[in-house]
Amino acid sequence: MDKEKLSTQSLVFGILSLVFTELSILGIIFGAVGKSKAKKFAELNEGVVTGKAKVGKILSTLGLVFSIICLVCVVIIAIGAIASPDFRQGLLQSYGF
Repeated sequence: MDKEKLSTQSLVFGILSLVFTELSILGIIFGAVGKSKAKKFAELNEGVVTGKAKVGKILSTLGLVFSIICLVCVVIIAIGAIASPDFRQGLLQSYGF
């Protein structure tokens, strides 16, 4: 595959991983794909990640980290909601149910 295409794909997937951070699973998927494209670029470029591929790798890493943090927060909130009757009651009252 062409190095220019790989670097562009890495950048695009890095951006998408940040855009879809709140949808944790998509952010994780796009981040992993972006990092993979940057790695393939490095293999074709004598082990060096430069230009758009470097930015894509950084954005993909940030997207992965933020997506994982969001996923952990969602899991903690869900566990709290299930485990605490007061928390559930507060949510029900807050949203008018």
